[in-house]
Amino acid sequence: MDRFTTLANKILKENFSILEEDNELLSNLKTSPSFGDFLRGLTGKTRKDILDSASYARLYVGNRFGITSAANDESNPEVLLSKFLTKLGDFVNQGVMEHRPRLAETEEFKKKYGYDEYLRQEQERRDLMKAVIKAPSGPEKDKARKIQRAFRNTSEYAEAMRAQNKKEDQAVRDFHNRSIERGELVNDGSDKYTELANLFYDIQQMRSGNVEIEDQENFLKPEQEKAIEFAQKLATDPKKSKMFGPDPQKEINKAYGQKMIEIANKIKSIKI
Repeated sequence: MDRFTTLANKILKENFSILEEDNELLSNLKTSPSFGDFLRGLTGKTRKDILDSASYARLYVGNRFGITSAANDESNPEVLLSKFLTKLGDFVNQGVMEHRPRLAETEEFKKKYGYDEYLRQEQERRDLMKAVIKAPSGPEKDKARKIQRAFRNTSEYAEAMRAQNKKEDQAVRDFHNRSIERGELVNDGSDKYTELANLFYDIQQMRSGNVEIEDQENFLKPEQEKAIEFAQKLATDPKKSKMFGPDPQKEINKAYGQKMIEIANKIKSIKI
C-alpha cells in the first residue's frame, strides 16, 4: 500500500463520517420530505461544514474507486451522494467572490502602487532561478539556491498586494465560518438550484424506490410562478379578458391540463 493510500485511509478513518448515521447532513437528507425542507435544515450550519463534507466525500470515492469508471457511476449511492454534496458546496458558496474581489489585479490598484517596479523585481527573481539551474552541482549551486530563496520582492505593489490578499483571505474565512441564516438558501431560479434539487430527489428515490413530487417552491421557478399569477389576474379581470380571447380561463385550464397529462405520463413510465 503506497503512502498516499495509507494517509487517505487514516484521514477517512479519523475524520470521515459523511456516510455514517450520526452525520448531521446525511440525517437531514434522510428526514427532509422536500428539497426546500433540506435547505431550511441547513440553518445554523456553516459553509465550511458543507464544503468539508463534500471534500471528504470526494476523497472517499476517489480512494475507494480510483480513476475507474465506478467513480462516476451514479447508480452507486456513495458516488451519487458525493456528487450531490459537491454541487451543494458550489451552490452555498456562490457568493464567495463578493468577499474576494481580487482588487490587487485591477489596473487602478496596479497604477496606484507602482506595478512596473514589481515587474522589474519579478524579472530579477526569474534571473536568480535561472542562475540556480545553470550553476554546477556543489557549493556554487548551493550558494545560488540560497540567494534565490532569500529573495523577496520589496516593491510597494508587492507589499500592498500581500496585504490586500491577506485581507480578502480573512473575508473568505469569515464567510465560510458564518452560520447560515434562515431564508438564506432558497430557490433562486438558477440552473444550479434545479440540478441540485434533481440530485436530491434521485437520492431519495434510490433510497425509497419512489419519491413524491416536490412542493411548489421547486415545482416552478419564481418567474414562472409570477407569470401564472399575472395570467390568472388578467384572465379573471373582465376589463382585460379580451387580451386572451373570448374565454381566457378556459385557455389557462387547458394549458394546466396538458401539463398534468405530461406529469401523469412521466409517473406512469416509472418502473416500480
